Parts: sequence; C-alpha cells; structure tokens
Amino acid sequence: MHIPDGLMAPEIVAVGWVVALVAIAIAVMKVDRKIDDKTVPLMAVLAAGIFVAQMLNFPIFGGTTGHLLGAALAAVLVGPFAAVIIVTVILLIQCLAFGDGGLTALGLNLMNMAVIAPLVAWLAYKPFAERNDKIGVLVAAWASVFAASIAATIELVGSFGLSGGAYGIEAAIAVPSMLGYHAIIGIGEAIITGGIYLYLAKVAPEVIKTRKVAKEAAS
Repeated sequence: MHIPDGLMAPEIVAVGWVVALVAIAIAVMKVDRKIDDKTVPLMAVLAAGIFVAQMLNFPIFGGTTGHLLGAALAAVLVGPFAAVIIVTVILLIQCLAFGDGGLTALGLNLMNMAVIAPLVAWLAYKPFAERNDKIGVLVAAWASVFAASIAATIELVGSFGLSGGAYGIEAAIAVPSMLGYHAIIGIGEAIITGGIYLYLAKVAPEVIKTRKVAKEAAS
C-alpha cells in the first residue's frame, strides 16, 4: 500500500502531509498525558514486530504494493493514539532507511496507514471489546486494511482527475486493484492478528490487560 514518489498530484500530497502531521501531533499529546511505564516497552516490541511484517511487500496491479499493516493489533493492545505513533515510527524508518514508499508521498502513507488504519481499527473493535473481544480483533484487522485501501484509492483517483491524467491512476484500474486485493489481504491480516492475539492471551495475559490503559488513553 506504500505510495511512491511522483504518482500523486501535488494538491493531494499536500493534503496528506497536513492531515498526517496534525493527527500525529494530537496522538503524541494524548499518549504523553496517559501513558504508563508498562506500556512503553510493549509499544517498542510491537513496533519491532510490525516493522518486520510490513517489510514483506508484494506488488499488486495498478502500480502500488500490498502488505500486512499491524495497525489493528497495536490499536487493540495499546490504544489508537499509541498505535498511531508506533506505525508512524515504522513508516519513517522504512521510508528513510529502506526507500519503502516515497519521501514526498510519506504524508499520504502516514495518513493512510498510521492514522486512518489504527483509528478505524479501534472504532471497529470497540463494540466488541466487552462482549467478544476475539471477534472484535478480527473485524478490526480487516477494517483497518480495507479503510486504508479506500483512502489510497480515493487519492489515486482524485489525483488522476485533478491532473487530467498526469498523476494518479484511473478509477477503472485503481478500484479493483486496490479494493479487490486489499479485501483479500484484510482476511489474511485478520487471521494473523487474531492468531497473535490468542497466543498472547495464553502466554502473556498481562499484555491483554493493557487494553484497560488503552481505553483510558483513547478517552
């Protein structure tokens, strides 16, 4: 889902940077007020694990790539705002150190994967949190991937329309390649995220208990 340099219209790129920077600043302020000493090491471990998972990219039709996000797992375990910070750090390292995604397009990649994905994951998870958290994790994981792909599709199609075809990708290609593929990728994300969650619930139940802290941090 990483967007490369030169693909998007400058207007769309600018919107991505503004939205991403404002959202990340809000997340930092929220986490700074609420975070505790137990959550910081968990955030570091999650960042490392998700970083590795996100590095496994594969090309999809339409000029972009698909990969697992990990945003839902982070949002469920440490809350949406901490998840925003975790995925932001991952995307920064990937872009600056490994050239994964474009530098000018980093704002859009941050908006899609570090802001939209964790926030949608948290909203999808919340209704299930008390009644059936395991189902909630599955729903959140799929929703996070699909929501990010919807945002990327809108950006691709919007760039194409604004630039008269000079930037972006036309809807006939972008919609099936992004939404179709990522609906399937979302299922894989849900299975992997659900498996990790169940494993943690068995071997490290104290990690699952951090959801209480996450709920406070999200308020």
